[in-house]
Amino acid sequence: MSRTYNIGDKASFSRQFDAQDVETFARISADDNPIHTDEDFAAASIFGKRVVHGIFTVSMFSKIFGTIYPGNGGIYLSQNTRFLRPVFVGDSVTAEVELIDFQEEKRIGTFSTRCINGEGKIVADGEAKIKMP
Repeated sequence: MSRTYNIGDKASFSRQFDAQDVETFARISADDNPIHTDEDFAAASIFGKRVVHGIFTVSMFSKIFGTIYPGNGGIYLSQNTRFLRPVFVGDSVTAEVELIDFQEEKRIGTFSTRCINGEGKIVADGEAKIKMP
């Protein structure tokens, strides 16, 4: 039986980014830019404190597409992203996706994607294409 998808379907996931998460991501990704990993370096930067990797922030979409909506069997095809504001170590962020187009014959969904910080400000936005199960 084939699942039905409706334009306007939404899903979200929230998390807080702590220092250990950022250090683990820096090790896994090999992106050890001190803006992410060094308090003193980051303090002297334009941001004034440590910044979470942008790609780590938007990886929250992978959690949504792979486990929440469409869930098991969803396959990431593409993602474009604009990084609008920094996310700092300790910040809570909510990733939100909305189905904006669905090609039934190819089972490809197009989603608007955005990440919102605890102050309600958009920190990243974009669009994703997902092969729906």
